[in-house]
Amino acid sequence: MQRPATTLRRLAGSPIVADGQTLDLHTQLLLDGIRRLGIVQPEDVEIARRQTDEDGDAVAPIAPEMAVERDVLIPSADAGSMRARVCVPKTARGKPGMLVFFHGGGFVTGSITSHDAPVKMLAHESGVVVASIEYRLGPEAMFPAAVDDALAAYEWARERADDFGADRARVGVGGDSAGGNLSAVVSNLAKKKPTHQLLIYPAIDWWRKTKTHETFARGYFLEEERTFWYEKRYLNRVEERDDPRASPIKHGDLSSAPPATIVTAGFDILRDEGLLYAEALARAGVRVDYTCETGLIHGFFNMSGALGAARAACRRIALCVARELG
Repeated sequence: MQRPATTLRRLAGSPIVADGQTLDLHTQLLLDGIRRLGIVQPEDVEIARRQTDEDGDAVAPIAPEMAVERDVLIPSADAGSMRARVCVPKTARGKPGMLVFFHGGGFVTGSITSHDAPVKMLAHESGVVVASIEYRLGPEAMFPAAVDDALAAYEWARERADDFGADRARVGVGGDSAGGNLSAVVSNLAKKKPTHQLLIYPAIDWWRKTKTHETFARGYFLEEERTFWYEKRYLNRVEERDDPRASPIKHGDLSSAPPATIVTAGFDILRDEGLLYAEALARAGVRVDYTCETGLIHGFFNMSGALGAARAACRRIALCVARELG
């Protein structure tokens, strides 16, 4: 039986309030549990990758069964290949669009495995075909390898969406965190623009100059110090922070970008840069649907199996995808 909120509040302690926002009660309990268990993000890249893939199951939703689930090898930018998992949901009607999804993980961790359940839930609830992409990661493949792979994956989807019953005239891009960054970059650089871009708490500017990088620097899952660990294993030199392929907010003319859905988390160091990017797109005349999930933290897309507020947020995201590509 579910504990009443008053009991949970006693367990959690006083509400956490910052910037006029109150941290979701269950999220507060989750963060407290992480602290009590002494869970830290490993320094070793391979251990960090295993932890990302394995530990996510504890908070992930139950993956709905797909009508078609197929792992395929698609061309990567280095003349090799990369894996894509194409999910055709049972809820698809007619010939829906396709969303090319890029996972988060700081360009160093994350995979099709770490995002399997939330991606399938997104496909199921939107009725859209989703192709989850396993692009190259640093430090084995430094910047701009991930960008080049993301562009190659998008071009593949435009050519092959019909193979999976999707409409290749309606191909969008989306992703969380680093994947949101890649989606924004593809939207800016692709000659034939995506139909839509879905940016979930996207990493937009490697310079980290917004207030939230200070306000939420510690204690809210993605910590400021960790972003430097990612940067050291992705960017070749500090000057690349100014490259629009690394920091999409540095892209000069955003007027040709496709319509965007941008979702941030209230207790997240990346919150303000996501908002700034939404404002920059809107000033350029791009249609933008911006939402801040004020009580949530970075990573909530993967946590909807444990957090009711995350589950509700992911449903809202799926409705946006259904509206744009369904």
